[in-house]
This record gives sequence, C-alpha cells and structure tokens, in this order.
Amino acid sequence: MLLDDRTMEDMLDCAGQPSEAARWRSAAVHEGWREPLVSGHGFRHRYDESVGDGGWVFHQLNDALSMAVVDFRAAHHLSRLHRHDDHLVFCAWIEGRGTICTDSEGPAEADMPHEELAHGFCTFYGLPSGESVRTVYEPNRPLRWVSIFVRRDRIKDVLGLDADALPPIFRDYILHRTPTGLRHVPLGNVSSVAATQAFECRYEGELRRLYLSAKAIEIVCAVIQACTDHGDNEGQALRRTDIEKIKLARQVIEENLDEPLSVSELAAVVGMTIKKLQYGFQVLYRGSVGQVYKQVRLTRAMVLVSKSDRPMIDIAIECGYECPGSFTRAFKLAFGSCPTSVRTMAMRGVLAELPRGHDRAVMVN
Repeated sequence: MLLDDRTMEDMLDCAGQPSEAARWRSAAVHEGWREPLVSGHGFRHRYDESVGDGGWVFHQLNDALSMAVVDFRAAHHLSRLHRHDDHLVFCAWIEGRGTICTDSEGPAEADMPHEELAHGFCTFYGLPSGESVRTVYEPNRPLRWVSIFVRRDRIKDVLGLDADALPPIFRDYILHRTPTGLRHVPLGNVSSVAATQAFECRYEGELRRLYLSAKAIEIVCAVIQACTDHGDNEGQALRRTDIEKIKLARQVIEENLDEPLSVSELAAVVGMTIKKLQYGFQVLYRGSVGQVYKQVRLTRAMVLVSKSDRPMIDIAIECGYECPGSFTRAFKLAFGSCPTSVRTMAMRGVLAELPRGHDRAVMVN
C-alpha cells in the first residue's frame, strides 16, 4: 500500500491549526485523523485500523526546528513518500526497522537498491529540492523513532554554529545545497537516551517545547560529532550489505576461536577492506576487531568455566589462548577473579557475587 507524499509544508500547515480546532481527516485517503495539540504548535496523527496501530505526533519547536515522535505498527506492507525541501532530517530509531531509498532510486522493494533503517542508528539526509525519500514498513513490526527537521538556512539559529564550523557533508548542503545522500551513524549511549527521553517526555506547554528542543539539539550534535570522528566520505558510509558482512565477520570469529584469523584474513573472507571492516566493528560493536575477538573468547571462556567441568587448559586452547597463564591473566582482568575461583563460586551458586567493576577487557556488545 502506497500512502500519499508527506511534505514539510503539509506538516507545518497542520501544526499551525488553532488548539481549539476540531480534529480533521488526513489529506491521504482513508489514512487517518489529525487533531491539534492542546498546547498548540503541533498535532497528533492517528492511523485508521486498516493502515496500522498507533501514529505520530508532530511538534513545531520553533520556526527553524521541528520534531516528529512516531509509535506505529503497520497492518500490512506499507510504502510512504516524504519530501522535506531545504531541511536536514535526522531519524533516530529506538525500536524496529524498515528500509529507505531516495525516490530517484525507485521503490524500496527487495530487488531495488535501498538502505536499512534500524534501531541503534540515526539516519540523516539533506536532499535536492523536490526529491523525496521512500520508506517501507513491514507488517506487524513495532516501530518507534524520533525525526528531527532543521531548516537548512537557519542552522546557525538552531545550533549557534556557522556552517564553516561543521563537517563538509553538512557545510556543503547548507551553503551550496549539495545533497548528502542517505547516511547512517550509530546512536551512542547519550544520544540514544536523548531519543528515548524525547519519546517519553511528560512535560506540557512551553516546558515541553523547551525540553524537546534540547533533546533534538543533543541528537543532532551527536550525529555531527560522529561524522567528525569517523569522516563523512562515501568510503566510510555503511550500507546494508556492509552491515551484513560485518555481522558475518563476527560469526567467523565465533566459529574459529581456537584458530583465529588475522584482520587481513577476516577482511578477505567477508570481502571488505581492512579499513572498512575495522570501521564497521567500531560502529556495530564499539570496538576494534581485536577487542571484539577478545570479548567473544572471554565470554565463551566464562560459560565453559562456570557451566562445565572441563580442564582449564582445554578451555584456554578452545578460546584461543596458547598457555594457561595468559588465559588466567586475561580472565582475571576481565572478571575480577581467576577461573578456578569462578568455577568454585558457580558450584556453590554464588557466581552473582562476582565484582562488576573489573570488566575492562570485555566490552558491552
């Protein structure tokens, strides 16, 4: 099912409805209903049951910054066009996934080139005037995300920064309307919390506008910083196929702990450059290939130590350690106790009492 094109102008016009106005039917045929927010400067959109369960809320935070908060489950395969002329758009996904492509690439179907919208990532773009993006949502999947819209010509008013102070990908779009294409950066812990807090905001009126503005700027700053840290050239952008290869590389690591591959061998197996593979591991797993390898083998070691009676030397070899001494040192650095102590505690049922502050070697996945 293809819903009508949604434009920035349409959303801003709806946001300007007086708060006492009655709810009105959406312009898209049989799509749903909209009603103004009691606090003003926005509206709530609820879909008809034939389209899906839930909807979204649009907040016009000021004349240069807006936000949409989406909580939706499609009833069936759903395709939607969006056009946001002269705006930078940031979509921070909290739950679920979908696909997205520029309309010039054609429909985002299985046989067409497209990118994946996924939880834990922020997808951002700035497109040529008149060009749309097409998103596709699969049926019965909970979808929750926050979209932020920043006017291209008012970026300084929103962020307090000149365009020249921003990474080239943003500067060129702001100054010269050079399209950014569809880009994806991971949501770090801080920006992920900010997106969730925006979604769960309990304030009302002007306090709500102030709070949501702060969260929107926090997310935008996190994306700008990510582009500054990792570069914004095309070679660094992760496509869906890249993400699949990176996940395959981790699977290869897990299946070859006793005979680990070098980074160059791993890159060759999955068909990536070493640089792209290392960058992908930083994005998906927040560590280098070597750090993730250490995490995987120590996690495996903990399971074998605590839930089996196998000799420690056998566990060390299976987890990629050439001698018991190096295994013991790495294990104690990661978990705060040596393997024999962990096994003893596991047998006594007190493993939960292990210290939690000594896991420097084992990263959070």
